[in-house]
Amino acid sequence: MSKKPETIDCVAVKLRAQRRLAKALAGKSPDEQAETLHRLAAQAPLWRSLAKGQAERPPKAIRAHNKKRSTG
Repeated sequence: MSKKPETIDCVAVKLRAQRRLAKALAGKSPDEQAETLHRLAAQAPLWRSLAKGQAERPPKAIRAHNKKRSTG
Protein backbone atom coordinates (compact mmCIF):
# COMPACT_ATOMS: atom_id res chain seq x y z
CA MET A 1 0.00 0.00 0.00
CA SER A 2 1.60 3.26 -1.08
CA LYS A 3 1.18 6.54 0.74
CA LYS A 4 -0.43 9.41 -1.07
CA PRO A 5 2.08 12.25 -1.43
CA GLU A 6 1.46 15.19 0.86
CA THR A 7 0.05 18.19 -0.95
CA ILE A 8 0.64 21.81 -0.08
CA ASP A 9 -1.81 24.59 -0.78
CA CYS A 10 0.72 27.15 -2.00
CA VAL A 11 -1.86 29.92 -2.31
CA ALA A 12 -2.99 29.47 1.30
CA VAL A 13 0.61 29.43 2.52
CA LYS A 14 1.36 32.62 0.59
CA LEU A 15 -1.77 34.36 1.89
CA ARG A 16 -0.92 33.46 5.50
CA ALA A 17 2.60 34.79 5.06
CA GLN A 18 1.33 38.01 3.49
CA ARG A 19 -1.16 38.53 6.32
CA ARG A 20 1.54 38.04 8.96
CA LEU A 21 3.83 40.43 7.12
CA ALA A 22 1.10 43.07 6.72
CA LYS A 23 0.33 42.80 10.43
CA ALA A 24 4.03 43.16 11.34
CA LEU A 25 4.38 46.27 9.15
CA ALA A 26 1.05 47.94 9.98
CA GLY A 27 1.34 51.48 11.34
CA LYS A 28 5.12 51.67 11.00
CA SER A 29 7.13 54.33 9.24
CA PRO A 30 9.07 53.34 6.10
CA ASP A 31 12.29 53.21 8.15
CA GLU A 32 10.67 50.99 10.77
CA GLN A 33 9.22 48.78 8.03
CA ALA A 34 12.67 48.36 6.47
CA GLU A 35 14.14 47.47 9.86
CA THR A 36 11.36 44.96 10.48
CA LEU A 37 11.86 43.37 7.05
CA HIS A 38 15.61 43.03 7.65
CA ARG A 39 15.00 41.46 11.06
CA LEU A 40 12.42 39.01 9.70
CA ALA A 41 14.64 38.08 6.76
CA ALA A 42 17.55 37.42 9.13
CA GLN A 43 15.32 34.96 11.03
CA ALA A 44 14.18 33.09 7.90
CA PRO A 45 15.70 29.60 7.49
CA LEU A 46 16.81 30.28 3.90
CA TRP A 47 18.76 33.38 4.83
CA ARG A 48 20.26 31.74 7.90
CA SER A 49 21.58 28.89 5.75
CA LEU A 50 22.94 31.36 3.21
CA ALA A 51 24.70 33.29 5.95
CA LYS A 52 26.30 30.06 7.21
CA GLY A 53 27.42 29.12 3.69
CA GLN A 54 25.31 25.96 3.65
CA ALA A 55 23.46 26.95 0.49
CA GLU A 56 26.49 27.62 -1.67
CA ARG A 57 25.10 25.86 -4.75
CA PRO A 58 21.57 26.31 -6.03
CA PRO A 59 19.41 23.19 -6.31
CA LYS A 60 20.05 20.92 -9.27
CA ALA A 61 16.88 21.99 -11.12
CA ILE A 62 17.89 25.66 -10.96
CA ARG A 63 21.42 24.90 -12.14
CA ALA A 64 20.03 22.96 -15.11
CA HIS A 65 17.61 25.77 -15.96
CA ASN A 66 20.38 28.40 -15.82
CA LYS A 67 22.64 26.21 -17.95
CA LYS A 68 19.94 25.93 -20.64
CA ARG A 69 19.43 29.69 -20.61
CA SER A 70 23.14 30.46 -20.96
CA THR A 71 23.63 28.08 -23.90
CA GLY A 72 20.39 28.74 -25.65
